[in-house]
Amino acid sequence: MTKYLATLLVGAAALASCNNPDNEFGPLVPSAPGVYILSEGQFGQGGGTVSAYGVASKTTLIDAFGSVNKSASLGDVVQDMGVVNNRGYICVNASNKVEVVSVPDFGSVATIRNIRQPRYFAAASATRGYVTSWRGPYTNYAPGKVMVLDLTNNTVIDSITVGRCPEQLTVLNGNVYVPNSYDNTVSVIDASTNKVTSTVTVTAGPQNVVTDQANNLWVLCSQPYGTTSTPPAALVRFAPGSTTAQLTLPFASSGPRQLRISPDKKQLYYSYNGAEYKMATTDTALPTTVFMRRNFNGFAIDPRDNSIYGAVSTGFTTNGYFLHYPAGGGKALDSVTVRVGPNGFAFY
Repeated sequence: MTKYLATLLVGAAALASCNNPDNEFGPLVPSAPGVYILSEGQFGQGGGTVSAYGVASKTTLIDAFGSVNKSASLGDVVQDMGVVNNRGYICVNASNKVEVVSVPDFGSVATIRNIRQPRYFAAASATRGYVTSWRGPYTNYAPGKVMVLDLTNNTVIDSITVGRCPEQLTVLNGNVYVPNSYDNTVSVIDASTNKVTSTVTVTAGPQNVVTDQANNLWVLCSQPYGTTSTPPAALVRFAPGSTTAQLTLPFASSGPRQLRISPDKKQLYYSYNGAEYKMATTDTALPTTVFMRRNFNGFAIDPRDNSIYGAVSTGFTTNGYFLHYPAGGGKALDSVTVRVGPNGFAFY
């Protein structure tokens, strides 16, 4: 009787496995709260990945996409990831696609193809997303595009011409703000019509746009490679509806990057000269004191507890790692190896 019961239990377990294919092919994504770590991979090799790290369990699933989806390859150069409700949108730059996954389990949902050189994703609502797209060959760039996505069926429904090499965009009060990194402009798109309604003039090389608690917009401008400008780099603030800067804070040299804002939208962070700097959005001068003496390839602040994540690349042929710090910096809580070229984070 005992042997017969055991046989039934084994059979039932096998049947349950057949009815739950998501668990059939490999490890599961660690339980929330967690963080996805984006790794570009070596260019041309198709080795871009997203790993998942469980904050409480301190466990890591390397290459969540391949692990969950029958060893499928995510693609060549993972650039950015945005999360809307229970979906993740991954810009795979050199593969010319946006991969859509379920969150948190990372099961494949859809592939949005034929988006040239997708760079960054932002959502204006639960049903509408925007992806910046470069056009033209290196040094001979053409005006870029912002591709409009219907997030209900994961299709491209429109495209909007903007400036050259559009980068990390943001959405505020129904408008999409797009920095054109090989120009000195930010394109403003009305999300209700998908039309460019105005263009804001800044300094050369705008890379990132963020919004603060007062609904001002901040743009980090860094002189594009192979160009010259005065000043060589600057942090610029402007107000919605304005086409000129309120405040321009020049850097002594080129190279600032990765403008980020705290979850309460009161503190700005950026990388410059091998270090991280922090400043209040009410400041009228750049900080002179270093916040963290680290050279991160990616930087993010967890909106749930304000803890800090920094990605460290050791080159584009060797695995990198990320560091997790308490809110405010200090000694690292965790150091975890991931794949080649870690460059960003998304939270689940």
